[in-house]
Amino acid sequence: MKQGVLSPKYFQTSSNTCNDHLDFASEKYVVKPNSQGSSVGFNIVNKFENLNDAIDIALDFDNSVLIEEFIDGREITVPILENEPLPVIEIEPKSGIYDYKSKYTAGESEYICPANLKKDKYQFVQDCAFSIHKMLDCSVYSRVDFKFYNNNFYFLEINTLPGMTETSLFPMSAKKHGFSFKDVINKIIKLSLKK
Repeated sequence: MKQGVLSPKYFQTSSNTCNDHLDFASEKYVVKPNSQGSSVGFNIVNKFENLNDAIDIALDFDNSVLIEEFIDGREITVPILENEPLPVIEIEPKSGIYDYKSKYTAGESEYICPANLKKDKYQFVQDCAFSIHKMLDCSVYSRVDFKFYNNNFYFLEINTLPGMTETSLFPMSAKKHGFSFKDVINKIIKLSLKK
């Protein structure tokens, strides 16, 4: 991973008996299934004693659960297409949390593309996203999510199958780059057939 990229402290578990083993303390925790998408099974927990209930919910969707420290920063995402990072998007959920409702209910989030970042930070997060994409041996396309807090980027996760509807983030960024929705779909198909 590119030097200077941080990530939240985390713990992975397959049961709700992790409280005695959690090796970090936080004011807030993010609890989510390890391999789900769209914030399904995702919860923000404000009290340590409520972790088990959130873990049980996440375990309904996956047998592996991540518990992370909550980073209260700006939501930033960087799509990658082939060997190129596309324009950076900043997501502003009206609720303050980019959950399922914020993602799929019209008007619940605002999107800024390209994101309002200083030029050096903008380039840095694009470079970081591409480094992560390559490090994890992704091909064709992906989308890399970050939080931007206290002038640092925190890598949250990589989406190896990001949403590709006409209202999804990936096509939004691609459009800003000059690709139509049809262009993007055709390019993904052609690149995939070469693999």
